[in-house]
Amino acid sequence: MHEATANPFLVSLICAARCLVPLAIMLGVSYLLKRFGLIAESPKPPAESNNGNHNNDNGGLAHGKA
Repeated sequence: MHEATANPFLVSLICAARCLVPLAIMLGVSYLLKRFGLIAESPKPPAESNNGNHNNDNGGLAHGKA
């Protein structure tokens, strides 16, 4: 009988392609959506924001405290 063996290089190449092909598709779709203007860049934070000073940090907007 013929014994089925797989080339380890081919197996690793297919495994890497299984991860990289969907990633490339998602990045390509994202690029096209930005290029056609369907996705806008996120706005800059306001100038009066806390800028990393955590003196009065009680959760902020993430916790519903304004």
